[in-house]
Amino acid sequence: MSLQQRDLFIKHIFSTVAPYIDLLSSAFSFGFDHIWRWQTVSRSGIAEGEQVLDVCTGTGELAFLLSRQVGLRGLVTGADFCEEMLARAKTKSGPHHQNLSFIVSDAKQLPFPDNTFDAVTVAFGMRNIPDTSLALTEINRVLKPRGKFVCLELTRPHNSWFRALYEWYVFKVMPFIGERVVKTSAPYLYLPVPSMRLSSG
Repeated sequence: MSLQQRDLFIKHIFSTVAPYIDLLSSAFSFGFDHIWRWQTVSRSGIAEGEQVLDVCTGTGELAFLLSRQVGLRGLVTGADFCEEMLARAKTKSGPHHQNLSFIVSDAKQLPFPDNTFDAVTVAFGMRNIPDTSLALTEINRVLKPRGKFVCLELTRPHNSWFRALYEWYVFKVMPFIGERVVKTSAPYLYLPVPSMRLSSG
């Protein structure tokens, strides 16, 4: 499968799960996804008044936390290449998110000048980018000198007994539930695979 074909495949997966992804992400992680995002923002060093780009923003869960972190003097832009995910994000945006905007954009070709952002963030997204090195090059390009790159990601457990439990859960339980909610198991058969590759590569 070429990189372009994989891009289209991934976009189709996220278009399919967009209406359910917030609910299922919380359910599958037992609510820890919210804690992980909150801890990521609180430990990021991102300060009030800064300009932040959240790539692979999805439904904007991290971007909304970032908008509170930077305050009214700061700006947050959430970028994603899946319009259906961004449509869900925009439905959650209200008058108190005036410092937050969303745009359709591929992380591998960001429509911003060099040295634009004080920080770039990504949560559970790098593993779904076929050409990670190109995305990282783009992220580095749009970051200001001494800017911050903050990445929250899942990886394969190193402990053997916990890894066995993890693999049973993500490859058996999650697709089983996904098939009943989304009416197809395909997204939740694919989504754990990049994190397995990320941790073993």
